Amino acid sequence: MNLETLQYFQHIAKYKNITKAARHFYISQSTLSRQIMALESELGAQLFIRNNKNVELTEAGKVFMKDCDLFIKHMQVITENVQAAAQGNFGILRITSPGELCKTFYDSLIAFQKKYPSVQLVVEAYDFNEISTTIQHGVYNVGFTFDFATADYEEIESVPIGTDDFSLAVSSKLFPNPSINLIPEIVKSLPLILPHYTEPLFLKRTIHELQHYSGVRKIHTNYVNTTDSVMLDVSLGLGFSIIPTYVSKSKSGMENISYIKLDDAFVNNCTIVMLYKKSMSSELVNCFVDIVKELSKDFCKPEI
Repeated sequence: MNLETLQYFQHIAKYKNITKAARHFYISQSTLSRQIMALESELGAQLFIRNNKNVELTEAGKVFMKDCDLFIKHMQVITENVQAAAQGNFGILRITSPGELCKTFYDSLIAFQKKYPSVQLVVEAYDFNEISTTIQHGVYNVGFTFDFATADYEEIESVPIGTDDFSLAVSSKLFPNPSINLIPEIVKSLPLILPHYTEPLFLKRTIHELQHYSGVRKIHTNYVNTTDSVMLDVSLGLGFSIIPTYVSKSKSGMENISYIKLDDAFVNNCTIVMLYKKSMSSELVNCFVDIVKELSKDFCKPEI
């Protein structure tokens, strides 16, 4: 099993067509078919159901597809580590976050680069609900996300570094200048759009408060696959959503979206956390963690 074969598998699953996937990689259909058959033989499972025109994932294929992206990223991490060592670099620190969550996030990167200029710093975006999983599997060294989106892994250390509030996002074409007073009209006319993979406990309270405030018995909810899909559907006027305010800042360049900041009557603030795996905390990781803790020490200071 190699990186190239995994990418072949991903694209066949994406296109549901071997011919289209072969064109993507500029290889013959027969070559691609042989690679997939070899992968199925190695795994001891059939991954695709083939017919005259299209292919569909089997149940085994769906399971393999679920973790395939993490598997590919892990293999890329190993390759990059080897290449960095061969080039004489001091090391690589991999960090992931759904966006610039708070000032501490940006300031810690600047401070670390200043202190360790020879270290290669890799910062990549990832869906906030999946970040704890990427830390658990060693794809990234440090992750930043929200407390409600963290998985319960014993090996992962979670350090609170700040807070964020929430906003209601809605199409500005439908509601050019939205305010809290327009929430009942929005709730009555549009469905709520959420990522399918997360529905934290606080959201139940928020939905209840929106129902009460708007005078409706139930809010119809549509689920989509990613946070970006949520924002796309909102911009197209297909519904409204409840999002951390950082999203409204990071997506401010996206057209056709307006935001209504929700106060404590609807939802409490959430906590921004830094995640890292204790068993894999190298000197570089520990140095970066210390920098973040120092910059956020006022927030982390225990109450007396």
